[in-house]
Amino acid sequence: MSPYERVAESRIRPADRDPGATRPGLRGLIGGIAAPDPRLWVLSLAIIGLDAAWMRAIHMKAAPTGFAVAAVIVVVLLVAAACLATVKSDPPLRGMALASAFLITFTVPVAVLHVLAAGLGLPFVDDALARFEAGLGFDWTAHVAFLARHPTLSWWLALAYHSSGPQVGIVVIALSATRRLGRLWAYARLFSVTLLCVIVVASLVPALGPYAHYAPRHVPAEHLETVGALWHLEPVARLRAGTLDTLALGDLRGLATFPSFHVCLAILTAWALAPLPVLGPLAILLNAAVIVATLGAGGHYLPDLLAGAALAVAAITVRERTRRRAPAAAPAGPVPGVISPADA
Repeated sequence: MSPYERVAESRIRPADRDPGATRPGLRGLIGGIAAPDPRLWVLSLAIIGLDAAWMRAIHMKAAPTGFAVAAVIVVVLLVAAACLATVKSDPPLRGMALASAFLITFTVPVAVLHVLAAGLGLPFVDDALARFEAGLGFDWTAHVAFLARHPTLSWWLALAYHSSGPQVGIVVIALSATRRLGRLWAYARLFSVTLLCVIVVASLVPALGPYAHYAPRHVPAEHLETVGALWHLEPVARLRAGTLDTLALGDLRGLATFPSFHVCLAILTAWALAPLPVLGPLAILLNAAVIVATLGAGGHYLPDLLAGAALAVAAITVRERTRRRAPAAAPAGPVPGVISPADA
C-alpha cells in the first residue's frame, strides 16, 4: 500500500479504526449504512422507481418471490451493518455486510432496467461491429474454430469467464478482512458507475453478438462454453415482440454485447485485489484469462472488449486523479459516519 493509501484508509470513520468505538443514535445508524456513497443509494432507489413505472406502463409483472427474497437479504445485511457500526464495532464484518447489501440493491434494479430497455426495438448494430472487427484484422470465426479444436483450453477459458461473478464476492471478503474498506467502497463505486454506463450504451446500440451474426459452423462442444453467449437471444426476441409479460429474478442475466461488462469487471476486480499479496497476482492472471475468454465463451466481438477495457481504465484514471487532488481540498477532520471519495 502506498503512503497515500495508508493516509486515505486512516480517514475511515473512527468506529472503523477503533474496535471498541461506538456511535449510538440516529446519526450513527445512518452513518453505519452510508458507504460506499449516499448518492448511490439514492440512485438505486430512483432506478427502482423507474423500473416500477416502466413495468406498469408496458403491463409487465414481476414474479414476487425472487425479488422479495433479495429485498429481505438486503434489509438483513443493512441491519447487521448498522449494528456492527453502532452497537459493536467490527469493521471487517460491517464491510462485508454493507458492500453485499449495496451491490445487490444496485445491480438488481439496473439489470431490470436493461431488460426493459432491450424491448425498445432499436436497430441492432452487429453489422457495424463486424466491420470494425474485420478492420482490426481479427477473424472471430477462426478464433472460435480454434477453440473448438482445443476443447481443454476452451473449457478452462470458459470456466475463467464464469468466475467473474464469484470474484466479486472474493473482493468483498478479501478487502473487508484486510480492513481495506476505502478500497472496497471505491470498488463498489467503480462497479456501479461502469455498470450503469454499459447498460445505457448497450441499450442505445444493441447487438445480438457474433454467434448470432456469424452463425459459425464450428463451435466448442461443451455447453459451458457458449451458455453466456446464446441464452439472451430468446428473451430479447420476446421482449421485442412484447410477449414477455412476467419478469423473474432468475431472468436477470447479461444482455449487453457492446461494450463488454465482463472485460470491464475483470479489470476492476484485478485492480481491487492487486495490492494483496498472493491473491493480487492470482487475480491479475485469472482476469487476464477472463478477458481472453470473453471472445468465445461470452460471445463478444473484439470491439466489445476494447470498449469495456477503455471504460474501466477511464473510470480508474478519473478516480486516481480525484484522489491526487483530494488532500488539498480535504476537510480538517472526518465527517462521522461518512466516507468521502478521497477515502477510497
